[in-house]
Amino acid sequence: MDLLLIGPPGVGKGTQAARLRQALGIPHLSTGDLLRRHVAQGTRLGTAAAAHMRRGDLVPDHLVTEMALDRILDVSCAAGVVLDGFPRTLTQAEALDSALAGEGRRLAAVLHLTAPGQTLLRRLTGRRICGGCGNGYHLDTRKPRTPGQCDSCGHRLVQRGDDATETARVRLRAHTRQTQPLLARYRRAGVLHEIDGCGDVGDITRRLLAAFAAHATGPAPL
Repeated sequence: MDLLLIGPPGVGKGTQAARLRQALGIPHLSTGDLLRRHVAQGTRLGTAAAAHMRRGDLVPDHLVTEMALDRILDVSCAAGVVLDGFPRTLTQAEALDSALAGEGRRLAAVLHLTAPGQTLLRRLTGRRICGGCGNGYHLDTRKPRTPGQCDSCGHRLVQRGDDATETARVRLRAHTRQTQPLLARYRRAGVLHEIDGCGDVGDITRRLLAAFAAHATGPAPL
């Protein structure tokens, strides 16, 4: 019951991955969280990855793949996993398929969350973070009681550098370039489903679950 959730920055992928984990009763593997945990714990893989990150380089495929597969093939994920952030490249996708096949498993569905570009840009640029306690806010959907000030601790709210308008545009363009080959691969395999990522959070979850149920018996990626 392995599934992959793909979506651009700002589409709500993290929120939906957590809801899918709860609904399906299987773990959620976020590659970003996994990478940060390895770095924080100073593991062999984390130390190697940190060296690339300090230089501002992308973490190489082989390091990300080894981290992810170690977790995916762990006994705790034997019943399946919600993948979020892995695979990101065709090389990673091929390694995932091979590893799952070796365990008699397959990627049952690839769910692609989508939203219009302007919607994504507004979601990203409207985010604010408390500089004191780290609480998150949004200028449209979760406004603080006092503009620019955290409800909990009173510290000033700030915009992350990644959420500045031009940076957000660059992130969205980079995501599109990176994911097109993956989407084409999974579309050919018959496991890709496009999901509207706009609207009520619960409605989006129901769309995802319905698509997963429809595709879970489909063919394995080639």
